[in-house]
Amino acid sequence: MHEPDTKGAALSRYTPGESSANRGLKTAVAIVGGVAVMVLIAVTVLVLQRPGGEGSARGTDDESATEGVAVSVSQAEIGRLTEGRAAALKDKDEKAFTAAFAGDARTQARRLFRNLRKVPLTSASFRHVETIGRLENSFGGGVNATIDVHFEHQITGVDLAPVVEGYRWQIEKKKPKSTPVITKISGIPFKKVTDDDPDTALAYPAPWDLYEDLRIYRGDHLVLMSSAGQAEQARRDAPGLERAARGALSAWKQAGAASKPVAPGFAVTVEPDKRQSGRLYGRSEARGEAGVEIPMRGAGAAVSYPYAGGRVVLQEATERVGEHEMAHALLTPLIGQASATGLDGPQNWLVEGFAEYVASRGEDDRGGQSALRRAGFDGRLPNQLMFYSQDVTRTAANYELGRLAVKFIAETQGKQKAFSFVAAQYGEPSKLDEQLKDATGLDKQAFEAQWAEHVRSTLR
Repeated sequence: MHEPDTKGAALSRYTPGESSANRGLKTAVAIVGGVAVMVLIAVTVLVLQRPGGEGSARGTDDESATEGVAVSVSQAEIGRLTEGRAAALKDKDEKAFTAAFAGDARTQARRLFRNLRKVPLTSASFRHVETIGRLENSFGGGVNATIDVHFEHQITGVDLAPVVEGYRWQIEKKKPKSTPVITKISGIPFKKVTDDDPDTALAYPAPWDLYEDLRIYRGDHLVLMSSAGQAEQARRDAPGLERAARGALSAWKQAGAASKPVAPGFAVTVEPDKRQSGRLYGRSEARGEAGVEIPMRGAGAAVSYPYAGGRVVLQEATERVGEHEMAHALLTPLIGQASATGLDGPQNWLVEGFAEYVASRGEDDRGGQSALRRAGFDGRLPNQLMFYSQDVTRTAANYELGRLAVKFIAETQGKQKAFSFVAAQYGEPSKLDEQLKDATGLDKQAFEAQWAEHVRSTLR
């Protein structure tokens, strides 16, 4: 709508030196001319706004949008992005799987699809859990938003139930009738406690995200993953790691410790490179451990298992290191809701002591006693907060103290009591005193005194 030209109206009202007749004639001409201009403008606007008219938003059927028309991404469209990827994976249809991705993200998606086709999966689905940003643009232009998606999957023979890897997808929809596409893939980041904390993500990247060509070796109780460059070495490591898997499983079975199920097998990645190893499963920093186990969160809002499986990453793929980390993964499904959501988990001396006891088959074979002699022994169980010390000798000594604690209970009360104690602590870490008394008949102070004497006798 145009505002009236007030300057022109003032001049037409009266011009000095002209007769009143001429002024009237000019006024009439000005009025008629103004009406004509207004009619012309109105007709032009109608023509421009008429579908298919000159200057209109042509081809709404060919997915171009009129400036100012809202562009939005519906929940149904998001559903097609997620459910379509799962269906395409199930149907082994690479073209359908990658169709929703654009640019570099399509290259990533192609690699992901080809790698996942090699992994033995009981189930695999993608579920939208959160939207970051607006899914509607009412001011012209397209929509750029971020959605968090859970890749809920279950590795056959490894996970007791589906577990979660977190993807963050950047999505774009340019025009009202366009199909939204995924333009960037990353991991769902964890919130940092302090600014100095490393960047971490929800189990991303997994080996199928990290490696250009994922290689798989399947044993009776083992799914062994590696890059193509590490495949031959992984194949040579596989028999020893399969023995480690059988050892951890049989130790638990023979003890008859708990009625709750533990992991039936293990997913292991061999990655000797510290930088690559440190990136796997969302840790995002170079690490020096010979091996590490990462608990995997159970899928869904109401899960049967807060952690339904574990993933083992080995820089040193020896049978001894493998069995230690598999002992951790074995008990991951026993982690209870309280320890999964609370700040305090199971006692570190018991967690690491159990893994050392199982992997060493009851004997010290990693020089723990030598480290304990150098670090010194004060007669106390290791402190929970100071267990993982920057002093590697002190940490090795703490591992040995934990092993000796599990060994002491197993020798005095039997393996079933010892392993049942460990299982109970995984489920409810706050009940240590009660669990210790049930396992040994002693309160913590009395147990610690007797155990300390056992440690001293071992060191003599």
